[in-house]
Amino acid sequence: MEIRILGPVEPSVPPKPAQVLAVLAVECGKIVPVERLIDLIWGEEPPPQARKSLQVHISSLRRAGLPVEHRAAGYVLSAEPGSVDLHAFRKLVSRAGDEPDLRVKADLLGQALQLWRGTPVVFAQTLDVQRLAAAEAWVDAELALGRHAGLIDRLGTFVTEYPLAERLRGQLMTALARAGRRADAMRVFRETRKVLVDELGVEPGEQLQQLYRDVLEGSRDSRRNYLPRDAGDFTGRDRELGRLLDSDGGVWWIEGPAGVGKSALAVHAAHRLADRYPDGQLFVDLHSPSGALDALLRAMDVPSERIPESVEERAALWRARVSGRRVVIVLDGVTSVSQVRSLLPGSPGCLTLITSRSRLCGLEGVRRVPLDVLSSDEAVTLLQRILGDDRVSAEPDQAQEVARLCGYLPLAVRITGARLAGRAHWPVSKLVRRLSDERSRLDELVADDLAVRAGLELTYRALDENARRAYRIFGFLGLPEVPSFLWAHLLDEDVLDQLVDARLLDVIGSARYRMHELVRLHARELAEAEDQEQEREDVVRRAVVAALSTVDGLTEQLFLAVPRMQDSLGIVTSAARPTDKDAWFAREESLLTRLVERAAELGLAEIASQLAEVLVFAWFGLRNRYEAWERTHTAALEAVWKTGDVRLEAVLRCSLGQMHYKRDNLAQARSWFDTALTLFVDLGDKRGEAVAMNGIGMVCRDLGEYPCALEALGRARELLESQDLEGEAHALYGIGSVKRELGDDEGAFGTLRLAETVYRRARSRRGEALAARGIGLVHRARGELDLAEDHIRRAHEMVAGIGDELLGCYTAQAWAKVLLRKGSLDPAAELIQQALDGCRDVGDRFGEALVRRTLGEWRLAAGDHAGARVVLTDLLPVWNDLTLPLWRARTLRDLGAVHASLGDVEGADRSWREAAGLFTRLGTREREEVRQWPAQWAPPALSR
Repeated sequence: MEIRILGPVEPSVPPKPAQVLAVLAVECGKIVPVERLIDLIWGEEPPPQARKSLQVHISSLRRAGLPVEHRAAGYVLSAEPGSVDLHAFRKLVSRAGDEPDLRVKADLLGQALQLWRGTPVVFAQTLDVQRLAAAEAWVDAELALGRHAGLIDRLGTFVTEYPLAERLRGQLMTALARAGRRADAMRVFRETRKVLVDELGVEPGEQLQQLYRDVLEGSRDSRRNYLPRDAGDFTGRDRELGRLLDSDGGVWWIEGPAGVGKSALAVHAAHRLADRYPDGQLFVDLHSPSGALDALLRAMDVPSERIPESVEERAALWRARVSGRRVVIVLDGVTSVSQVRSLLPGSPGCLTLITSRSRLCGLEGVRRVPLDVLSSDEAVTLLQRILGDDRVSAEPDQAQEVARLCGYLPLAVRITGARLAGRAHWPVSKLVRRLSDERSRLDELVADDLAVRAGLELTYRALDENARRAYRIFGFLGLPEVPSFLWAHLLDEDVLDQLVDARLLDVIGSARYRMHELVRLHARELAEAEDQEQEREDVVRRAVVAALSTVDGLTEQLFLAVPRMQDSLGIVTSAARPTDKDAWFAREESLLTRLVERAAELGLAEIASQLAEVLVFAWFGLRNRYEAWERTHTAALEAVWKTGDVRLEAVLRCSLGQMHYKRDNLAQARSWFDTALTLFVDLGDKRGEAVAMNGIGMVCRDLGEYPCALEALGRARELLESQDLEGEAHALYGIGSVKRELGDDEGAFGTLRLAETVYRRARSRRGEALAARGIGLVHRARGELDLAEDHIRRAHEMVAGIGDELLGCYTAQAWAKVLLRKGSLDPAAELIQQALDGCRDVGDRFGEALVRRTLGEWRLAAGDHAGARVVLTDLLPVWNDLTLPLWRARTLRDLGAVHASLGDVEGADRSWREAAGLFTRLGTREREEVRQWPAQWAPPALSR
């Protein structure tokens, strides 16, 4: 039997029994207490005979054949939830939320909304909110599918029913604007404002006001248009463009030789299709899948700290981000299928345009668009659109010859046309004469396409000497883009404008320039042919100095095992600092990484190493940007090997050791630190030896090799004392943490308090917070919970003050454990979730595992023994993978407690026996507590 409550109740029964049926149907399959039924049906003042009346109504429902049963506590509707329209509605909405296919999503939501026939007799306000949310989601899907015209009437009805729903009104404005009814869209806004002011006394929200401004200005409904500027003189390609414009999404592979106009076609089509893909128009110049995914995720508003490290995780996040959206993506310059597999969105509502010189092979479900050169007429038409009708019509045969000499390649035609356009006094025949001399076109250049070389050479030779030099500088730098903080130290802006006019440079954003790959290669070859080696190297050196003058002013103190060791090389940090450091580095990271690599390629080992190290303290180390950290240091190290500079080699090895340490690759970290130590000792470099010892000590501590850790950290402290306050404090912190693990509480207190003092003298708030947390951990281990909370809370507040989100995860976790032991479960849960989210955001594997273990303890304390067992069991292979035996032992101890709480004596004994063996082998404080565990966990209590 179907039961309908989204409107008049069916089957039809008298009003009061209908209300009873509706309440029971909302809770279908669940017992509804009698008192709750009475409250819901009669309110706060039920009649004296309410219970008897309820029984009468229940009998009426049973006579109508409805399966209402009496239970000890109340009544239950014994029916399948799917037979009730409300539950069918909720199931359809839930399925729609998980559905990536926009068409299916819209269909599911449409079916759900059709179940509504009027106002429910109970819970009307609550259920109406659910209907409104479903309606808004359905409209979003329909708008994304481009069905705005058919939505307008239905949206008008919805707005009438929900006059205060701003989002619905915004959707109606969007539909009207897309249908070309801008005046009606603006009228809806004015009506909305009047309703909100009259009814609520408030103005429309910022989102609705921005939409009104967009409609008023006639702008497209798109917030993510990252496409390059469309060519206003785009010519030809009618058949290929028609195929793209008629497509319904999917993946298109545009292929052809260099300079044939693949990118121009893709960008032109993407601009034309922007209205059909309102959720974003994205453009990526392909170098690597990882870098491309990084750029795509940033374009979709993903913060840099939330972007995963691995290609697989980035690809998964990318697909999730565009799921259910309509986005057009241009992937430019692809060289192989493997580059793009991870970049393809899973949503069928997206369109991907790939440009490549390579022929398609091995990518399923892709449609090909092969491009060849323009026809003679199309090439002349392009030239005509650049120069104007008069000049071409005056010399039609000469225009045809220009097109022929350009090989009918769009890039060559565009470059030669730009030159002619900039010289109105030149007849077209003059350019023909210059192009006809093959020696001027071919002698100096070696590249795949002769016609492209001819056009580039001609344009280059027409520049004045300053512009030519600028051109060669751009080419030799080897950077995909050159922002103002670099070119301002190298070039005059007026000269750059000449290159822009000649179409040798493109302007991107504000004072940022990009040179096409083929043009850049040509310019680089010219630099190598025309400039002295010292001049070329000086260009790159000055670029690195320009980067250093900006980046060095953005460094922060870190409690790394490797403090900065490079000399300043006389760099003056005079450049203006970016106002938004995170946004600036997110934009410039790949460029700065490439600049280090370019300097290293040229043998500029010292300055490449300088920039690589500064980047660690300004960005890589703060945001766990391991890929760029490794790339820069590996490149610099290769250059250093060739110079034979042993100290620089040791410095870079130390930094790579720290990178692997932060990535929880302890064995690799130890190897890098050991080699660096050997080099520093051979050099007699005491400070370098101490830095390497600090790194080795921290690795040994984490591996549970405590004698080694104390020896290394003690030696580091001895060498650094009074010489390097921050390095000395870090050694002291490491020693104090080892003593804590070994149960030497007094020694731990003394060392950690001294570390706190030295960190304070070094003005390192991060280090001071780290030491305060460490002192709190000792108090916590001793059961001195109030003192522990005082220190850890103070550390947490200090960390919040300096904005270190990662360290804040560790202080939050430590505080949560104190609260757990004090029985404050709800505040502890909030801190645990905060820490877990933070560690996952930056890819901190150890931190995430540490917090997950605390979550297991929380579940144990909350009596969720089954949940605790799942969490703790899942952690055991993680500790093995990270090579952290102490944390495996602690997890096993807690898991034994879970088994004991569940009455699993064998499981508890097995877990405790392995934990006891590990604690004994490691010599930690827990080895003295083994005998207490059975008693301690009957009844359960929190572990240390």
